[in-house]
Amino acid sequence: MKPVRRVVTGRDPQGRSVFFMDSEITDVFGGGGMDGFHDQGSLALAELWTSALPADNSGNQDQRRPGPFALEPNPGQLMFRIAEFPPEPAGIAQPGKGLESHPGFHITDTTDFIIVLEGEVYSMMETGETLLKAGDVLIQRGTNHAWSNRSGKVCKIAAVMLNAKPLK
Repeated sequence: MKPVRRVVTGRDPQGRSVFFMDSEITDVFGGGGMDGFHDQGSLALAELWTSALPADNSGNQDQRRPGPFALEPNPGQLMFRIAEFPPEPAGIAQPGKGLESHPGFHITDTTDFIIVLEGEVYSMMETGETLLKAGDVLIQRGTNHAWSNRSGKVCKIAAVMLNAKPLK
């Protein structure tokens, strides 16, 4: 994935609004993709921000998660990221076969707000799928799901993930 330019605002010592960060954020996987999700191609992620709720807008510090990558935000936090799904090889998706429909099925204890920025991608549930195109929004609520890019072109999404109570 091409690095994502991230510009962050803050305040100077006099309390005036400033741009305190302007940097490029690179793929957390360095082009290698996420372990366990290689059948459908090398997913790329740029993690842009994480925060507890309510957010704390004081100070001018970077709010990216330190340390290794994790799929979900920490408890009581939100995470903002950009993801790119490469086109997957033909035959990976087998719609109508429940959890066997795609090797990328997973579940997270999050509520996710997904916005398709470029391209298109199928959002797959155990009971069906829907095609999402640029400008579409999906609210993913802690359900078992997979992403399937059958378009032949890269699909780019923005995701805001809120840590959620685990389902029982």
